[in-house]
Amino acid sequence: MKNGISITEYLKNEKKQRLIYGGILLLWIFVGLNFVKYKYDFSPFRIDMLILIIVSTLLLIGPIIINKKIMWIGAFGFALLHGLWTTYKVTFGTLVDFHRDYVPSPNWNLKDIGVSILLIIVSFLVTWLIWKMKPKK
Repeated sequence: MKNGISITEYLKNEKKQRLIYGGILLLWIFVGLNFVKYKYDFSPFRIDMLILIIVSTLLLIGPIIINKKIMWIGAFGFALLHGLWTTYKVTFGTLVDFHRDYVPSPNWNLKDIGVSILLIIVSFLVTWLIWKMKPKK
């Protein structure tokens, strides 16, 4: 017998969903944009990075204003693609730099590994959280 409320039931409250989306938006503004600035110095889609940043921010603002399923799909799609792209860039970007002829640092820094793993975990934790917050409408 459960004494408490499950996380799924907790996340079904619309006001709590909007607060969590607001927290995710703040996380994106204060952490994600800095990561974009340093790790994504080029656009893989041949689109200006400023436009990609504006679109992704709007996708995260959408569920705060209008908590409908279409906005949830946009936020979830962005979070999933961002998690996959972060994993790709951290994994293969680091390996490419490590196997160049001139390597500024031939050893992997424990700090860099820790930050990279933390970014990947946070990206997929946010994706899981958005997945669990699927609105009823």
